This record gives sequence, structure tokens and C-alpha cells, in this order.
Amino acid sequence: MPDSRGPGSRNTRTERSETPTPPPVPTEHPTSGIHTATPRITSTLEPKKGPDKEPLNTRVLVSTSRRLGWFTQEYGYSVTNVVDVALQEFFARNGVPDVDSNGEIAE
Repeated sequence: MPDSRGPGSRNTRTERSETPTPPPVPTEHPTSGIHTATPRITSTLEPKKGPDKEPLNTRVLVSTSRRLGWFTQEYGYSVTNVVDVALQEFFARNGVPDVDSNGEIAE
């Protein structure tokens, strides 16, 4: 199927099924047979700390949902980030005031 983004463009994303999986980490030294403790990767990861977020439940047109799904899959963005950026740009264009350090609308 031809690429619908135009001539000269190509999709360089790796499909999930094509992503190589790393080999399992041995729990035994390969030459001596000595058992070693394998550190768990998850124990070294710290929770990702970002700005506070709250749920926003809404309904959109099916066509909007499909376009959003295509965009997030094609470019690797999360739905949350796309919607947040779109709303911020919409508010800025329409003169909606920012929120102050107390979380109140700064008029």
C-alpha cells in the first residue's frame, strides 16, 4: 500500500512484533556455575514525577477519535499529551487566563 503522507516520506517506525526482545539474564555464572543475584531492573527505577493531572472524561466525534488514534500511533505521543497541548493552544488563542501558583484563574 503506498504511503499516504506524500512522496519521499517513509515510515521508519518499528512495529511491536519486529522489536527485538533482550535475551534473559542468566542467574548463574556461565563458566563457574556460581549462582549470583540478578538485580531487578524495576527496583532501580524511581516513579516518574510530573505535573499533577486530573481525569477529564469527555466524548468526541468518531472521526475526531480516529484522527487522534492515528496521530498518537503514527508519532508516538500519548492521548493525554496531545489533548493537553491542543487545549492549551485553544485557550491561548481565545484569551483564557492562566492559572496562578494557587491553582486559581489569574484574571
